Amino acid sequence: MMIPQQLLEAELDLVADEQRCLEESMLAGAAAAAREMSMWEEENANRNLPRYADHVLALRILVECLAKLKKLDDVQSRVADGLQQEIRKLAQKEQAKTFGRLEKMNQPRRRNKDLKDFRRHMTGLLSSFGCVQIRLCHLAQILRYKITSDDSLILFSYEDKASAMHSVIVDAYNLMQGEIRGFLQACLKEEEEEDQHRRGHHHNNRREQQNGGDDSRGLFSLGITESPYKKDPLALQPESRANQMQQNASKFVANVLMPKTNSSPEVRHALEFRRSIATWTTESETLHGELANVSGQDTSTPSFRSNNNETALHFLDTIIKKNLIPVLQHDAINGTTKALEREDAFDPVIDRTLYGRPNSNEPQDVDMCIACQALYYSTGPLFMALHRLPKDEKMYLHVVGVLEHAILTFISRVKPRVGELCNDKMALRLLLDTGKDGKDKAFGVTIERRRAFQQLLNAYANGDLLESAEAVDGEFKDPSLLVTAASGDNKKSGDHKNNGDLDLVGGVEKEEQILAQELTHLQPILQFTKSRETNSIVVCTDEELMKASCLAHSLLKLASLLEARLKVRAHSSGTFEKTLTSTRALREAIKTIKAHGLKVAKFCRIDMLMQNVIRLQKICKSSTIVAKDAVRIPSCVNDLGEYLTGASDNLREAGGNAVTSYTFSSLEQYIPLFLMQTVRVIAKGEGIVGKSPLTLNGVEALDRSGSVLYRDLKGATSFDNSYWDDELAAISFERSASFMAMMEVEMEELETYFRGNHQEFSDSDFQLMFSMNGPRRRGDPGRYALLKKKMQLK
Repeated sequence: MMIPQQLLEAELDLVADEQRCLEESMLAGAAAAAREMSMWEEENANRNLPRYADHVLALRILVECLAKLKKLDDVQSRVADGLQQEIRKLAQKEQAKTFGRLEKMNQPRRRNKDLKDFRRHMTGLLSSFGCVQIRLCHLAQILRYKITSDDSLILFSYEDKASAMHSVIVDAYNLMQGEIRGFLQACLKEEEEEDQHRRGHHHNNRREQQNGGDDSRGLFSLGITESPYKKDPLALQPESRANQMQQNASKFVANVLMPKTNSSPEVRHALEFRRSIATWTTESETLHGELANVSGQDTSTPSFRSNNNETALHFLDTIIKKNLIPVLQHDAINGTTKALEREDAFDPVIDRTLYGRPNSNEPQDVDMCIACQALYYSTGPLFMALHRLPKDEKMYLHVVGVLEHAILTFISRVKPRVGELCNDKMALRLLLDTGKDGKDKAFGVTIERRRAFQQLLNAYANGDLLESAEAVDGEFKDPSLLVTAASGDNKKSGDHKNNGDLDLVGGVEKEEQILAQELTHLQPILQFTKSRETNSIVVCTDEELMKASCLAHSLLKLASLLEARLKVRAHSSGTFEKTLTSTRALREAIKTIKAHGLKVAKFCRIDMLMQNVIRLQKICKSSTIVAKDAVRIPSCVNDLGEYLTGASDNLREAGGNAVTSYTFSSLEQYIPLFLMQTVRVIAKGEGIVGKSPLTLNGVEALDRSGSVLYRDLKGATSFDNSYWDDELAAISFERSASFMAMMEVEMEELETYFRGNHQEFSDSDFQLMFSMNGPRRRGDPGRYALLKKKMQLK
């Protein structure tokens, strides 16, 4: 930011360079200069002062002229004399800009929480002060170079030529710090309770006077003769605006900014200004250091480092440490604890207007449960503080510890809630089943290789719950709220050990391979005729399943949003990929919340499978299989269709589309599988056929049951972003229909079908079909063995 040495050493032609600089200024137009004229310069409007286009060249010309006039001794004193007035005028100019902007907006005054106008005013103030510091440093650099390089100059006012103008720069910096400190103090100093009461009482009296509180008007006490336009007490008269702009920073905030934005001083506003003030302070100190380096000033002397005035940054950090952090800590801990103590802390927040919308299938961003909302909103200011506080100070680590304590308190209440919903359920037993092959082949790990599981992770990967297929950048729209956005996908977060096995594209073959692995854990419950196995299946009630889906959605959404709050923008790419430092324990706690959410989501999916099992296992015991007079659909099939439709609506209302889609995922494979298992039971002669033979009406009833279940399942999953797979459903239901059709054909037709499709089903299934007694054939296992021998099949 300093002037290059080559430019200082370049030869200067006073006449030619000044004429060239002034000509460039005239070409730029004098009209722009007139428009920028400040109100305090109106008295000098008749004076045509020269304006230079290049301030560096202007400063060099000034120093050269003063050197020829032998007036360099007066530079430091003259600048110092008018310094305070010029800094104040600069602040007044920014106040005039802010006031004009607020007047131009002319919006109805409502509660302003984002402090947009305050931050904009502070940015303009810091920018103006920064420009002044650059000009002063350039003047000091040129002056120091001139007096040190020209030995003919005899100057007695500069004892140390390398530190000329240093006191002026320090004084200007202190004055700027004072202006900023006054503005901050007015924004942060909360009114005492007595002052608030007095102010409110005065406001009420003024309102009564404006509304005509005097009853002496008699007939016209209702104000029907008054003008309909009431003057805004905050709208200043034109002749008084100049006086308003000339007031100091604290009065400007109290009399203009606060009333115009309907805000009040709060200590919570400290975090809004810290980042910009810290950046400005760092750049100012860097600028002073560069000036000292290029001019050869000794930076080790006490005079260079001594500054008795308190900086605005130190003032702000003191308020944050002593006043703000305890308040935020109290709100975070008490707010979370208070919500966790409620009886409905983890219950769904039902939106009763869901069915009042034109299209109820439209994806809805369902609210989190009360406990998750309380944790998210109560810890929001502390997460914002992490991005504003310096990373190397104790209060930063203290804030991290408070956040970790709040999240661990929340987790301690989540675990009992998960146990309350999942204990004693068959779904939990299957989820915790490790099997004989170790944890890598466990049922809970196997279902994570499903494409639906990857889609669930993507749905909550970037905080966008409505469009799971699209990745939305988690940029914070409002710098005062570090929310919305969320953690990266599984490649970025690295919080799941099996992400390398997940296949989002996959295909039918991939899903069928995973289904075969899952069936190794489901064999006991597929024994439909064994009452001991089927009676041991305990499933959730409708209310419990709704609560479980709400809990899964809330935990996954909360973890995604909390992870987003720990992300910072990378300067190179502009994306939110980097994570705040010293937050490892905090990230692990957030991952624990996510792990509980995934566990409950998998529990909901397995419980939905069990809901289908306990209903479809009744088909093999239904009298419609052996009916001779008519074709009737088993009542359990109709019951399952109604359950799927109702469960879809209830789960979407409680847990949103993403969790509901995952809960219903893979049913297009499992329902045809359960129908085929029913056919196997019947082919073995178990169930109702043990008492009465299978009829053609029974076979037709099974075939129609498949069609009815396909229609009901597709209707239940026909909402946006559903994980329904048309290709997989068509193949699975067509295979089950072909398997059912083999029960009614004659032996010759069965042999013909086997010759052309011997790879469609397993060897045990074909052997079972050749052995069963159907409506049109008698079983003959020998024909199957002879047919295999003729076809030379093993």
